[in-house]
Amino acid sequence: MAKQIRYFRQAVPHLEQKYGKEKAQNILKDTLHRYEELLEENKDEPKAYYMHTRERIYPSIALFDALLRGGIPRQEAEDFVTDYYRFRSKGMASMIKTIFRIPGLYKIVPKFFFTMTEKSFGPQAGFASTNKYLAEDEMRLDMIRCPYYDKCRQYGCPEIVKGFCDADDICYGNMHPRISWDRTKTIGHGDGVCDFKIHIRNQKN
Repeated sequence: MAKQIRYFRQAVPHLEQKYGKEKAQNILKDTLHRYEELLEENKDEPKAYYMHTRERIYPSIALFDALLRGGIPRQEAEDFVTDYYRFRSKGMASMIKTIFRIPGLYKIVPKFFFTMTEKSFGPQAGFASTNKYLAEDEMRLDMIRCPYYDKCRQYGCPEIVKGFCDADDICYGNMHPRISWDRTKTIGHGDGVCDFKIHIRNQKN
């Protein structure tokens, strides 16, 4: 199962470039083993968690732990995992920009993000938010609980959470000239809240 996850497949060239083929394979093998351990330890978690934990959080924790066990200094392991996750976000960012070339599509962004947050980033998936607001040209909410932070803190690596936060900025920070991504705080960067806000600039057509 673990070998089928894109996260691990894409990590191979990055590991090989950084550590050489032999060491990279050893790290990957330990990463896959650690990932299976995490799945077993959390086998009873709700399925609503899966898109976050099994596709993003546990792979990152497993890679971080494997790097440490492979003798990589903690700061270097942190940098590798967070930089790799930022790299993975660039493809999504490019796809999002391409989608929003469709004339007028940008107008749905506030409602879409609000709905997506309620559906996939709600209490059922381990999130909690407050101060919710939605209008035709704006949405905002404060995320006050996040499983990305909670899980990474549980497994002793809260420092890698900022990579997830930065991925949001990469994906959504330049979607369209009329869409303003105005988040200024994140839990992963130690702020205690993620203050999501998206609004449409100068909506005229």
